[in-house]
Amino acid sequence: MAQPNASNDKMPASIPYIVGNEAAERFNYYGLRAILTTFMVAQFYNPQHSTDPAVMQVAEATANAKTHDFVAMCYLLPMFGGMAADWFWGKYKTILYLSLVYAIGNVVLALSTGNEAMFSMALMLIAIGAGGIKPCVSANVGDQFDESNAHLLPKAFGAFYASINAGSLLSILLIPYLKSHFGPTVAFGVPAIAMLIAVGFFYIGRDKYRRVPPKGDSNKLVIFLTALLSLAVSYVYWDTIPTLLRQATQNHTTSAFSAFYTPGILKIAGMGPLLLTWGLLVVLMAVLFKKQWFAAPGNFVGINLYAAMNGGFEAAKKQYGEESVDGIKSVWRVMSVFAFIPFFWALWDQSQSEWVVQASKMNLNFLGIKWEAEQISFVNAGFILAFIPLFTLVVYPGLEKMGIKVTPLRKIGAGFVLTAFSFVIIAIIQEWIDAGQTPNIAWQILAFVILTAGEVLISITGLEYAYTQSPPSMKSTIMACWLLTVTVGNVVVSVIQTNIKSGGFFAQFQGAGFFWLFTGICAATAVLFMLISPHIEEKKYIG
Repeated sequence: MAQPNASNDKMPASIPYIVGNEAAERFNYYGLRAILTTFMVAQFYNPQHSTDPAVMQVAEATANAKTHDFVAMCYLLPMFGGMAADWFWGKYKTILYLSLVYAIGNVVLALSTGNEAMFSMALMLIAIGAGGIKPCVSANVGDQFDESNAHLLPKAFGAFYASINAGSLLSILLIPYLKSHFGPTVAFGVPAIAMLIAVGFFYIGRDKYRRVPPKGDSNKLVIFLTALLSLAVSYVYWDTIPTLLRQATQNHTTSAFSAFYTPGILKIAGMGPLLLTWGLLVVLMAVLFKKQWFAAPGNFVGINLYAAMNGGFEAAKKQYGEESVDGIKSVWRVMSVFAFIPFFWALWDQSQSEWVVQASKMNLNFLGIKWEAEQISFVNAGFILAFIPLFTLVVYPGLEKMGIKVTPLRKIGAGFVLTAFSFVIIAIIQEWIDAGQTPNIAWQILAFVILTAGEVLISITGLEYAYTQSPPSMKSTIMACWLLTVTVGNVVVSVIQTNIKSGGFFAQFQGAGFFWLFTGICAATAVLFMLISPHIEEKKYIG
């Protein structure tokens, strides 16, 4: 095991291996995601490339729902990755083991471009790997430092996040080109090779890492693995259950299946009902087993249960102390802000799926280059690097000089307005497409620029708000909740797309109507947030 560097001015020897691993892993993730939706439309859901609007609507809705389900899982599973690292394996082994699962998933994905069942299973393996290592990799950077070289931590994180943007930008430009010119197997195969390189690079540095030992027991391991396995199986087979029920009902082969069939349930089938069921089970388990580790007296769940059953937080203060209960209350204040954030992600993540499908129907000639539809999201990766210093060094100070106080909650409110405006542009573009026109991709690039500005105001500000407004004992919990807002946002879109696919209520929102629907949702969220946020108390916990 490597020891921390004694020198105050020397970067830990492990950092280059961590940064290299992250660059290759992000290249892999953003590359496969860039082509995921359009590939599934053409390969699995509209293989004859039908131009029938009804066929196209179902095919696109199905592929978009699958993509949002995949992203939702990638941001739900960090909860399991964090538990695995903290309780059983430690960060190094968790990253190594789950990166192997991740790499295997990528290899299977590249080899199963003609088999939807294997393709879905590969996506689950990738979600386990990508989600599992997500809470560990950045924390592993911090573990490499001690008090003697802590002043180098900002430089290390700067290199770490630069590697993320470099890997994603390169893959978004390269992988769609490979798909167009060499086919999907090569296009998915190159990210798979990148992930294998990421695993190898991380393993080579094994003797240089400073490792923090885990704290856990065998009982937790059994519960953890059982929960993870059941979630994985549920994800893979969730879409199969409604199909089997429908077939059983139509064929009258099994009366037991027929008894469970209802058209309403089938029209909302997808990850939404699955994750809702999971959430209800967690609450039920917490109530029934409130003395166990996940709801032990004194932790977040335990204190809330005590308050709910014994007359509120004032009673809990007498039992657990004022400081502990104030920390719990601060979490709920942050959660009141987080309640709005899923609606941002519901719109933002469409830029990697629904917007890509839209781009495929546009004139892709821009700046003298014929772009691939899947390449256009590089605008987001590029402008995020430009907007962060622009807003920090120019926009915010300029507003302060004008007498406009810039607060985190005001930034988030403005971000919702910009996000809604970006969707106004997207909806207008779709109106033109619905009318048989072929608008230039420059219009979508403009929407990307506005959406990226909204991302800076909401995503980066939200991370800062989550950290500063939560007490030290709750910061990890809050960051996990932040990641779950991405899951919830994608589940919202998945449920709506699945409903459209099944001919349900939302099927009336076709073409531009779909984007106007989300424009309205975001605009309503912006108004509601700006009405409520002034009444949210703020209390910083720093140092």
